[in-house]
Amino acid sequence: MVASLAVVTPADARPAGTGTGAWNQNPVTIETSQSGTTYLMRDPRWLGLDCVDAVTGTVFSGPDDTWGNGNPTDRETGCVDAYYAAQTFQRMTVRWLGRNGAEGNGRPGLGLRVGEPRQGLGTTGQRIWVGYNSAGQWVGSLDLVGREYGKLIDRTTPGGASGNGTGEFVADAFGAATEWFSGQSTADLLIGERPSASPRNMSNPAASGGINCYSAAVPTSEPYSAAGVGDHWFALLAAGSRPDNGLPASPTCDGSTIRGIGVDRAIKILYGAMLRKVTGMTYQKYRIATLRIALDLTPGDCSDYKAVKAAWNAVSVPAQPGEPSVICD
Repeated sequence: MVASLAVVTPADARPAGTGTGAWNQNPVTIETSQSGTTYLMRDPRWLGLDCVDAVTGTVFSGPDDTWGNGNPTDRETGCVDAYYAAQTFQRMTVRWLGRNGAEGNGRPGLGLRVGEPRQGLGTTGQRIWVGYNSAGQWVGSLDLVGREYGKLIDRTTPGGASGNGTGEFVADAFGAATEWFSGQSTADLLIGERPSASPRNMSNPAASGGINCYSAAVPTSEPYSAAGVGDHWFALLAAGSRPDNGLPASPTCDGSTIRGIGVDRAIKILYGAMLRKVTGMTYQKYRIATLRIALDLTPGDCSDYKAVKAAWNAVSVPAQPGEPSVICD
């Protein structure tokens, strides 16, 4: 069973454009800027967030505030998807995390560059670059763009980028949270499933080549495989082992049944733990940090603490010296 997975559809506070993307339910609303009679994909609220055409080197612009045509090989359509995802992420940080944008200072930290002549998506300098998939389609989906901003938060919170197999899990959790926050009714716990033929499965990482259960081999495993342990923990914490909302079952390593607390609460707990990171984070250290923040976020209420603990047990990350020992136990 799963607790209600809270979904918030952000209200638009400014005049906005209309976009037709390839990977979202259309139309989507995007905030744009106007210069004279020209509209630009430049966010008036989040300074530094714009979408540049990798071919022309300029910000996408046009005579009206209607963008994209739904064709996944069209660069402007690719920008609609990525730009919508980036704006959704910034709103998510404010509403769910109490953080002022990805960078935490009212700025997104990363702009966008769509139409790169290479496969995949990543970050170079101050921009997320969006390339293509095997079908030549631009891959700027909510979860993949959200992952890149999640990595930025990881780098800019105490202790720096997470290591020992945990970094990609943190990115995946933020990617999934971005998709859920958007209010798109097809949100799930798969990563990259819309533009990719081989998505990663957070509910059952082993089904997509990841690792479900922690072992001593995880810290030195291939990063995406090692992320499976954290992905599995996050999916169990958010949705439980037997969701009743259409999501797939999530097998546990200890045979337990887990009840989820919702994506919004799960990402808030993970983010709170990240504010207490130290250099060289491990899954064991994340267990301690998430248990502590779960208690601090809900003083006098043990439900989230118990859920966090049960989810770690369920992915075989055992009890650690230094984790809180409270009356909840």
